[in-house]
Amino acid sequence: MNNFDIVKLDNKEIKILVIMKTSDSPFDFVNELQQQLRTIDFSGLFVIDELLHSGNNEERFISGFFDGNSFDNSKFKFEYIDKKSIIRSYMCNYLKSDLEVLNYSSLTEKQQKLISHGCVI
Repeated sequence: MNNFDIVKLDNKEIKILVIMKTSDSPFDFVNELQQQLRTIDFSGLFVIDELLHSGNNEERFISGFFDGNSFDNSKFKFEYIDKKSIIRSYMCNYLKSDLEVLNYSSLTEKQQKLISHGCVI
């Protein structure tokens, strides 16, 4: 299993969404993330959805900048993503399609039920 997926977005500002598929910190996978971003020849603004690591709170999304070779460590920050944003749907769709990950996540029972019924949190 990959620990993350990279989704190209059709967004003016945010070009890449990284979906963390583990409860581990995304910073545990810095080298792998950088390698994958180099492989797709990416540079620009990206967002990491770490719902499984931090939960559905103000620290769920982290934005940063990748210069084509490495992360600019001074650019990492928590990012607010509107509850109606399509960006939130990618993680929920992944979890809905992999109920084993959803059921063993640290999400609340209510959050798990919402996601399993197709709701976006």
